[in-house]
Amino acid sequence: MKDFDQYQSFNNIHELIAEGEHENQDFKYKISDARKIARTLSAFSNTTGGRLLVGVRDNGVIGGVKDEDDIYLLESAARVFTDPEVQLEVFAHDVDGKRVWEIEIPEGKHKPYRVDEKEGKLAYVRIYDENKVAGAVLAEVWKQELSDQSKRPVAFSEKEQRLIQYLKDYDTVTTSKAAKVMQIPRQKAVSTLARLIRWEVIDWEITDGIFLLRLD
Repeated sequence: MKDFDQYQSFNNIHELIAEGEHENQDFKYKISDARKIARTLSAFSNTTGGRLLVGVRDNGVIGGVKDEDDIYLLESAARVFTDPEVQLEVFAHDVDGKRVWEIEIPEGKHKPYRVDEKEGKLAYVRIYDENKVAGAVLAEVWKQELSDQSKRPVAFSEKEQRLIQYLKDYDTVTTSKAAKVMQIPRQKAVSTLARLIRWEVIDWEITDGIFLLRLD
């Protein structure tokens, strides 16, 4: 990525900022930690894509950036700390003598996009305006999608029916509890839950850091 100045954005920066931070947008006053920003790149790529506005404070005030150091740290985050590499598009806004970088991150085609953390490689997803660790079930969903596994069967197994009935009665369930309800090992439960998500029978959410499943 070079000669960033020539890529001027046609978006209205004030309209973008007015949206606030949400599932597809994040504000960064300054980028100083490549690994930390890699989590946001991973989350956007693993969810539905997103936009970073660099040079904008959390409250929406435009502070501007002084140089292109933020872009080089982003490039480092995408190339060094994410696997596979996250693709970025960089655009510039000039507002009252201040520079804001608009970074577009498309939804990835090769999920999961993992971050090289000190404790190992972790994939993130975007929940509202936060980045959350994806966990085993979503990793299995992406694995099954890449392998193009079979579509929804004509009938559910007895164990799957037991889980569906449980969700009708109790609304949500954790992965470990789902394994107990279906009376199968946890790893097999992960594979089963991933299939049910892909078949749009159940959906998932992350609440207070806990991965939960519910009927779709």
